[in-house]
Amino acid sequence: MGKHRALSTKSVTHPLLRRLTAAFSILILIATSLGGGAVYAINSLGKNIVALDTSDLNNQKRPETVVQTDTSATNILIMGSDSRAGSNGSYGNVDGARSDTTLLVHIYKGRKAATVVSIPRDSFVEIAGCKMLNGETSFPYETKFNAAFAIGGPICTVKTVEKLTNIRINNFVVVDFEAFKKVVDALGGVEVCLTSPAYDPIVPGRGGSGLNLPAGYSNITGEQALAFVRARESLGDGSDLGRISRQQEFIASMIRGMMEKGLLTNPAMIYQVLNVVTSSITTNSEFASINKLQDFALSLGSLKPSKINFVTTPYEMVGKGNVGWNAEAGELWSALRRDQPWPAPAVTASASPGATATPSAKPSPSKTSITAAAATCTEGNNRVK
Repeated sequence: MGKHRALSTKSVTHPLLRRLTAAFSILILIATSLGGGAVYAINSLGKNIVALDTSDLNNQKRPETVVQTDTSATNILIMGSDSRAGSNGSYGNVDGARSDTTLLVHIYKGRKAATVVSIPRDSFVEIAGCKMLNGETSFPYETKFNAAFAIGGPICTVKTVEKLTNIRINNFVVVDFEAFKKVVDALGGVEVCLTSPAYDPIVPGRGGSGLNLPAGYSNITGEQALAFVRARESLGDGSDLGRISRQQEFIASMIRGMMEKGLLTNPAMIYQVLNVVTSSITTNSEFASINKLQDFALSLGSLKPSKINFVTTPYEMVGKGNVGWNAEAGELWSALRRDQPWPAPAVTASASPGATATPSAKPSPSKTSITAAAATCTEGNNRVK
C-alpha cells in the first residue's frame, strides 16, 4: 500500500479530532474573528445540524463522567456512516447503514493532548440491547461491532462502546459519504503522495471503489478521496485493518492541507466548508449548535497536533476474519477512564525513583506513526495535479 502526506514538514500524528470536530470545530473557531455580518451568516448555519434523541442511552447504567467544563477531560465518538440513502445511492444497493469508521477521541484534562482510538468494524463483541430503527428493542448478542449502527443507529453504537469500555461518551458525531466528499472539494482537494500506483476497479457484484491513482503526488477530489479511504479488497492485505491505516494517513494530509491553504484566514472558504459540514452531520442535541461547537473549538486552542496520539484498539485475529480485543485493550480503556496516557510512558533505566517518566523509544504494535509512514514518500516523486 502506498503512503502519503501533504507538503508541510510539520509533524502531525493524527489530528483526527481537528477534522470531524475540526471540519466543523476548528473552522467555527474563526467565527470569533470575522465581521458581524459574517458571524451572523455562520451562526445561521446552526439550523442545518441534525440532532438525535438520545433518551435510549439512559435505558442502561451509563459510565460516570467528570463535570464538563472548557478544560475538563471529555470523550467524543466519531462515526462514519456507509449509508447509501439519497445521493449516496451511487455507491451500491446496500440496505441500511453501518459505521465502517468509528473513532473514540479522548481529550485529556486541560485539553492540551488527546488520544484517538480507531475501533475496527470487524471487532467481534457483544452489542448492547438497543431501541431498533423499527421501534422494537433488541437483546444483547455477539456479532461484529459495526452491526450496532445497523441495528439502532448511532445511539446503539454509543451504548455498545460505553458497555464495552466503561467510558462515558460525552458527545458524538456522524458523517456520511457525501459529507466527506463535499468537505474535500470545499478545500480544493487534498494532496496525497503514493509510493506505488493505487488501483481498485469496480467489479459488478463483487465491489471495488473505482480508485485509480498514479505513484507520486496527486491533488485528489472528494470523489477520489472517498474511493481512496473506502478501497479495501485490491489494496494492501485486503483487510479493514489495512484500510484503517490509509484513512488515518489521509486525514493527516487533509489537516495539513487546511493549514497550507490558509483556511483559518479565508472567510469565504470557511463559510463554504462550514455550510457543507453543518448540513451533513448528525450529533446529540448538546453539540448541535454553532455556539456550542464554537465554545468547544476555543477550548482546544492549546492542543497541538504533536500532542495527539492515534492508536488502533489492541487486537488479535479470531475465527473467520473477526477481530478479537486482547488484554491490552482493557489496559487502554482503563488508562482513558483514568485520564492517563496510553501506552504508559516508560521510565528509562537511569531514572531515579520519582523522576519524570520518559516516553519509550519503542512504539506500541497497535500504534500508528503517521509521520514515519509518510516519510517513505520522498520529495523526488513527481507531483500530479
